[in-house]
Amino acid sequence: MRMKSTIILLIFLLTGFFSFSQNYESIFGSQSTQWNMTIGNLWGTGSTKHTVLGDTLLNEKEYKIIDGYFDFESREYLGFLREDTISGKVWYCNSKDTSEILIMDMNLNVGDSMYIGGNWNSFPGNYKVDSIYYLNNKKHIRFDFKIPFLEQEPFVLIEGITSNLGFRFQDWKYINNFDPILLCSYKNGTKIYGSEPCEIPIQGIKESQNKSKIEIFPNPFIDVIKVQVHGNKNKSKKYKILNLDGKQILNGAFTFAKTLDLSKLTSGIYLIIVTNDNNLIIGKKIIIKK
Repeated sequence: MRMKSTIILLIFLLTGFFSFSQNYESIFGSQSTQWNMTIGNLWGTGSTKHTVLGDTLLNEKEYKIIDGYFDFESREYLGFLREDTISGKVWYCNSKDTSEILIMDMNLNVGDSMYIGGNWNSFPGNYKVDSIYYLNNKKHIRFDFKIPFLEQEPFVLIEGITSNLGFRFQDWKYINNFDPILLCSYKNGTKIYGSEPCEIPIQGIKESQNKSKIEIFPNPFIDVIKVQVHGNKNKSKKYKILNLDGKQILNGAFTFAKTLDLSKLTSGIYLIIVTNDNNLIIGKKIIIKK
């Protein structure tokens, strides 16, 4: 009789424990996951689709591999996300910096704080939760941080999605000071967050002359590329090659055409900017594939 009572008590205690333990909705779909987010780079601004490629181990921790950075083909730039649905926490890191940083904590209460950083943020620091509410059956945690480029809209963590700035708001490497905004979120092919437009086409760098007046070929290339500008053949043009961090790799001058030996550069995406009398002619993306 005593043994039976003990078993019943244990079942009661275990049931009570699990009923009080919080299990939050995963940010990942069972079959597919996609976030459409704004992205900035040296050749313009627009949006990108971040998707889950698969699983990996980093520092003995399980992560989801996230695609959708600068180049969909090269796969050189990747992000990584891991979550704990019991605590509602999500961590982010990327292939340039594997030091993870907390981007989500759904167990926060009013008055608790969380660090909000990123190279877009002029005032990184710890900000407090000012309210918690439910919308579309998802828990929302709102902070006293006002987002300047969203008309002072508060920063909000959204259960099962990430935040209204997406998952890259803590990123110091990829977004090049451009304002991150979550446009739409999809799970298993169904949109669960956002409204139109879900995609913004790359606007590109404004040109002072028509694109037809400059040729860059071949592109993609391996070692050597030729730049040719039609028009006044006697007028000197200046050029410079930048990497995706904005660092100048090479510069020089030419009149009509120039053959550039870029064999020392590694595979990846670069930007060539050609100017004429300090006026921008064109900025074009070039791709080295070895």
